[in-house]
Amino acid sequence: MYRIYFNQRCLAVFPSDDKALGEPDAVLYSPGKFPELADLPKLFDESPQITKLYIPSEKADVTFKQLCTNFSRVMAGGGVVTNSRGEFLMIYHHGVWDFPKGMQEPNEDIRESALREVEEECGVSDLEIREHICDTYHTYHRDGQFVLKTTRWYKMNYLGNGYHTRPQAEENIEQAIWVSRADLPKYMENTYPSIKHLMKRAAAKEAR
Repeated sequence: MYRIYFNQRCLAVFPSDDKALGEPDAVLYSPGKFPELADLPKLFDESPQITKLYIPSEKADVTFKQLCTNFSRVMAGGGVVTNSRGEFLMIYHHGVWDFPKGMQEPNEDIRESALREVEEECGVSDLEIREHICDTYHTYHRDGQFVLKTTRWYKMNYLGNGYHTRPQAEENIEQAIWVSRADLPKYMENTYPSIKHLMKRAAAKEAR
């Protein structure tokens, strides 16, 4: 399953038997009815009346690669960080709650990118990177190009004793705070759909 987010809207590839294909507000892709797969993201971007466009596929990896043909691709790394009290490290950025993440630098391992970005955006160190949670995908326009950003998310542990943070002001991060598990749903009300998807995947891995 792949979900590409266009702000609050979603273009997704699902197995042909996935229950999500039956969602009442989803438009299903069928060959002949829509343009070629490579042209579909541009069509979806220009069709705000469609909030969900789902593509059934027996070969999701192949279908996703076809969808991405006309994108310029960039890679980022991020972390879902918890401390010894079970609290989550969140940032407030552009009026929305989020988890720390940022762009991969040239010749940098993506795990190193994820750790570096958490440290820079939140002003914390003593981090231990754990397992990969999932990748999320979202789009934006830059310099006339249609960009697909892949963010690779990792579970991380904060091993330090203090809980002081220092939000990265030069990146317009207003707050970096520790959020209890009990309070997390409140913060999820003002976040991106991709972050809600990330936390569902994280919870599913935790339950195993």
